[in-house]
Amino acid sequence: MKNLCVELGRDGIRVNSISPAGVPTPTGMKTTGLHREGVQEMNSEKAALKGVVLDENDVAEAALYLAGDEAKFVSGVNLMVDGGFSLSSA
Repeated sequence: MKNLCVELGRDGIRVNSISPAGVPTPTGMKTTGLHREGVQEMNSEKAALKGVVLDENDVAEAALYLAGDEAKFVSGVNLMVDGGFSLSSA
């Protein structure tokens, strides 16, 4: 992603990625064998940010931000939408 950021940035193209925690989508629930509440509970137990539940809209909002004019100077970023999950499990 960072290499593409440098290469495509010359043409004014921004390159970013989003890394969400487990999102309770049909595919995610089938993969984990958990129901919606189970996936959300797993995230909230392991995330550093307590009392907040991740859902599909959170990931969509992150994508809209990165695609929008508000992020016109944002490139080469991996936006973690995980409530600190990746930090608390380190």
